[in-house]
Amino acid sequence: MEKLRIESNTNISKIVLRSVPDRAGIAAEIFGALATQGFNVELVVTSGGTKGTADICLAVSQDQQRDIHSTLDKIRDEVQAKDVEADTAVALVSITGPNLSKVPGVAGRLFNALSNKGINIDVISTSLSSVTCMIAEEQTAAAVAALEGEFLEDRV
Repeated sequence: MEKLRIESNTNISKIVLRSVPDRAGIAAEIFGALATQGFNVELVVTSGGTKGTADICLAVSQDQQRDIHSTLDKIRDEVQAKDVEADTAVALVSITGPNLSKVPGVAGRLFNALSNKGINIDVISTSLSSVTCMIAEEQTAAAVAALEGEFLEDRV
């Protein structure tokens, strides 16, 4: 397997926009407004629409959290979403590497390594070159150690 890296970020806040109307263009409207205000969104995950609504979860740096929350309060009203929630006690842990999506079992190994340390995963995001999990911030060091043990020691 090509060179893998384990990364973490504890300087993030989780923001969830609850019960967003599930319609074409809603994400463009929300993230266009955030971009116009100069916000950098580090991670986006949406739930599948149920009963005409979906939840949108995003991660932003903690220094943007207060300002983005007030902007999202306005967006919530404009798009008729139900609520905006924030959590600053979270972190992201990721495994990254070229062509990671072509390696069978990586996600399962990552989830198992975290589970074996009693670490609950709050949010999961994948791409062609990474698998990222949002976890409780207090478990970051244990998560990084678990992933390094699983992927960076002579086990790959």
